[in-house]
Order: sequence, then structure tokens, then C-alpha cells
Amino acid sequence: MSTTRTRRPPEPQAPLPADTPTFEADVSGPPRRILRGVATFESFRHRDYAYFFSGALLSNIGTWTQTVALGWVIYALTRSASSLGIVNFLSGIPVTLFTVAAGSLVDHIDRRRLLIWAQVLMMVQAAAFAYLNHTGHITIGWIYTLTLAGGVVSAFMFPAWQAMVPDLVPRESLLNAIALSSAQFNAARLVGPMVTAGIMAAFAADESLGITMVFTFNAVSFLFVIWALAVIRPNQVIQERTDEPALKRLGAGISYARKHPHVGTHLLTLTMLVVFGMTFMTLLPALAVETLGLSSTGYSSLMMFNGLGALAGALAVASLPRSVRRERIIRYALLVMALGSIALSLSHVYALSAIVLLILGAAFLACVSSINTNLQTAAPDHLRGRIMALFVVSFMGMMPFGAIAFGTLGELIGPGLAVLAGGVVLLAWALYLLARPHTLCADRAKRC
Repeated sequence: MSTTRTRRPPEPQAPLPADTPTFEADVSGPPRRILRGVATFESFRHRDYAYFFSGALLSNIGTWTQTVALGWVIYALTRSASSLGIVNFLSGIPVTLFTVAAGSLVDHIDRRRLLIWAQVLMMVQAAAFAYLNHTGHITIGWIYTLTLAGGVVSAFMFPAWQAMVPDLVPRESLLNAIALSSAQFNAARLVGPMVTAGIMAAFAADESLGITMVFTFNAVSFLFVIWALAVIRPNQVIQERTDEPALKRLGAGISYARKHPHVGTHLLTLTMLVVFGMTFMTLLPALAVETLGLSSTGYSSLMMFNGLGALAGALAVASLPRSVRRERIIRYALLVMALGSIALSLSHVYALSAIVLLILGAAFLACVSSINTNLQTAAPDHLRGRIMALFVVSFMGMMPFGAIAFGTLGELIGPGLAVLAGGVVLLAWALYLLARPHTLCADRAKRC
């Protein structure tokens, strides 16, 4: 297949040694002779990645402020756990339906331009929420509609976003760049709820105005990532279109996963984590009100603790030696997620819930970041968009099914018992992987 390369040539990359495992990054470069703290942030030496990181951080802080505020608005309007599940379903179902096609698309077009237009549309969505709330016209119907529209945009945005990271750094820095990108996202998870709480406290006399200011803050935050995307010049290899049938192009990533069972197991593990391990995120507003008796500020603080844990986990993963087996991280982080979900479901004390959410954030980040890294390094360049599309489907695309199922279950048996049920199922899968560690290995005759 012939290819064309955009803008500037890539930085020189050392070849992989013949015995490098499929899921290992290039470790053939010189050993690190810099302080651990500096090594943790080594990807910032690359200008484009630094801009990409900074713009995304500011934008994601805005996105998390909206996520927290919108969850509160939905529960205030409906007092229904199932409504929380429906909103999460609508945000994710377009990802499930369209991301595989989007993965094929992002291998053949300029990802940077696609991302710029996606950010513009998401900024419009945030502005619409601000206007509707300010004028008093916000309803659950409008929330459903705008959430669905945002999900369609996200279906095309997420695979392009994931596939762009290797276009910004050399291969030997890829593991670090992915971990730092996860740190950026989860720093936003920490800061976003803090900003929301701060804005709501500043407008405590008028909660509706506070919510409007949160949505406005999110709309403005998109300007930063749009600017960052406008100034960077990724080393993308754009695959030229061929006469290959469209369905075959779309199915190439699935075919690759089928031929490499360890890839499929990574994707299945991510699906189990999202569907059964992330139930607490969908039901957290209900848990905060019904189980812990918290206000909007208390709910925001719980989100903050979860984000703090995720940030700590991301920085820990970024600091790990390149020789660390990510498969081991996945297995044990999954076990911690399962046990943490069970503990959270049984907690009726704010302090205990906050500590558990801190641990859950770190474990979730470690697991997802390790799966992401393994898939990025396993994917051939010409299939990277499609492989990462499968990652997004397993991650974001499965969230709506978990959300709608456990939102409904929470309505029937209570949010605490629903989170408990998810934790028990996840525990069973974690124990299976611990009992059969070879299932995550590229060479199934070996343990990893």
C-alpha cells in the first residue's frame, strides 16, 4: 500500500530488536541517565506534544466541569437513577455505532483538521447548554438531544485523538507519552470538579447562574485546544485510498484482533472494566444524595478525589521503567477495581467513600493506560486508526450499555446494590486473568 507523508519528516527512530515482544516499546535506545522526575516528563521535550498536551489539559478541565454540573442538573430535574443511565447511554451509543468506520476514516485523512472541527462543534454544544440553562429552557429532552449530538462528534474525535499521539513523539517515548496523556486527562478529572465547586460556591446565592457559568467556562476552554491543534504539525502518515472494498477496510482491525488473540483479550478486558467496573461513575450522583446525604459541593468533592487518584496513577505509570510488563499491571489493577467497587457500594461514610474513590481512580488509570499502551505498540502503522477505534469502542462504546443497564438496576434495587453487582462480576474476571496469565501474552506459551 502506498502512503503519503504530511508536512515534515519524522524524527529518526531506532529499529526494534528482533526479540522485542509485541507489546513492548522500543528499548534499544541509550539508558536513561537523567533524574526520575525528568524521565517522567520526557515527552515534553517534543514541541508538538507539549502544545497538544497543554491545549488538551485546559479543554478537558472545562469538559469535566460540565460533566459534574450536568450530572447534578439531570438528577435535580428527574430524581431518577435511570435518567443518569440514559444520558450516559446517549453519549456513548454513537461511539459504538460509528467508531469503527471513523477508525478507517482517520487513517486516510488529516487527523489534525478533523480534531479542530470536532472541538468547534463541542464548543457549540457547551454554549447551547449555557444558553438553555440561562434562559430557563433546559429540559431533560434538550439534554438528551445535545448529549446525543456530542456523542456523534466524539465517535469521530476519539480514534483520531488516540492515533495522533504516536505522530507527535518518537517510538522510544511512546509509552511515556501515552501515560502523560492519561495523566493530563485525569489531572482534568481532579481540577474540573474543583473548578465546578469553586464556581458553584461563588454563585451560591443563585445555583442556576452557577450552573450557567460552568457551561460557559467549558465553552471558552475549547479555544485553547483549537489553538494548540492549529499550531502543531504532526508526522502523520496518511494512507492513500485503494480499491479495497469498504467493508474489508472497516473490518481490517477486527480481523487483526481475531488473528492475534492477546489483542482481543485486551479489548475484552477493557469492556469488562468499563461495563462492570465503572458503574459507580454513572450512579455517583445518586450515591452522593441517597447514601451519603451530600449536596452538589460534596458530590463535586467525591469526583475530585477520584480524579486525584487517577492523576497519581498516571504519573506512577509514566515513571515506570520501560521493561515493566503492562500485563501484570492490568491484572492487579483490575483486581483492585473490583474490590474497590464492592467497598464503595457498602460504604455509608463520606471519608471512606472518598478514600475508595481515590484508589479506584489510580487503579482504573493504571489498567486503561496499560491496555492503551499495549494496543498502540502492537498496531501496525497502516491499521493504527482502526485498532484504536476498537479500543474506543471497547472503552467509550461500551459505557452506554453499562450505564443503561446499571442505571435501570439502580432504579430497581438501589444504587449501592447495583455497584456491588458490577464489582462482583468484575472480580470474577480479574480472578480468571490471575489464574490464566498467559491469556494476555503475545506468546501464549509464556507467562507475562
